[in-house]
Amino acid sequence: MGLLSNYTVFMDETSGKWIVRRHGSVKKSDEFATQAEAVARAKELAKKTGGTVNVKNKEGKVRATALKSNKKLK
Repeated sequence: MGLLSNYTVFMDETSGKWIVRRHGSVKKSDEFATQAEAVARAKELAKKTGGTVNVKNKEGKVRATALKSNKKLK
């Protein structure tokens, strides 16, 4: 059975870009100019593994769970 990969979308205050990061990772997966682009990419990544996407606002608080997949992994 594979592991679920959950992702978080948040704003990097230093660069002003929206970051996609897998939970438990210190490296960013991708960065985007807009939150919408970052959420779309995080959904793509999470869909492959059946994970979820948490979207944080500029203050760092989770404002939405954008995707919850019930995908069964083999």
